[in-house]
Amino acid sequence: MKRFYDCVILCAGRGTRMGSEHPKVLIEVNNKAILQHVIDFWKPQVERFTFVVGYKAYEVSKYLATKSGLMNYKEVTQYEQKGIADALWNVRKNTIGKFVMALGDCIQVGKFEYPDIMQNGCGVWKGCPYWEEIAKSYTVFTQNDTIYRVVEKPKLPNELDGAYCGMGTYFFPDYIYGYIENTKPSKLRHEVEITDVIQNMIDDGEKFKPVFFNGEYINMTSYEDIKKAETRIK
Repeated sequence: MKRFYDCVILCAGRGTRMGSEHPKVLIEVNNKAILQHVIDFWKPQVERFTFVVGYKAYEVSKYLATKSGLMNYKEVTQYEQKGIADALWNVRKNTIGKFVMALGDCIQVGKFEYPDIMQNGCGVWKGCPYWEEIAKSYTVFTQNDTIYRVVEKPKLPNELDGAYCGMGTYFFPDYIYGYIENTKPSKLRHEVEITDVIQNMIDDGEKFKPVFFNGEYINMTSYEDIKKAETRIK
């Protein structure tokens, strides 16, 4: 039996900063598209995929139809790149119950340690050794095995005392869409931040669990990340 029914993968971004004119998720790492690394990780755990496409969506659509090996999936278009929360808002009619949301440009090889009871959760890289990975992600603060604070893109290492590196993986209930609708855009990027949505849920009494990950994880944002991934991801 699969652990989750739905997995939403966000893959609307450009590959410009990584030296490509194609969608970022189609850039290859060790002769395999970044997106395929993500699909292969989640395929044993979920029943159905929903892909949020955007930039040159036809290229991603062609890849999914001809190379992904998937049969049960849907595509939803994000016409403007306005962040994770906006992308997720676009799939509000396509998920059932609790679901996984993963970023299509984040590669991970390893295993999650799932809590026995978890309504909501954030993927957390246990023992992350790389400050640069944390700096371009978000931090998770926990107490008594429960997340009480999330911070988008920390600026300094001293902001991380007692914190963990958040990953591009989330475990959400379907009522998160109401929180997305009622969260104001941030001053950081003038868009609704998924971390603000999560913090609003926590402040409202919703329990979020850290879902610890053991293994390698790379948030693919630059050409240098491709080289790092080729040596760290097998």
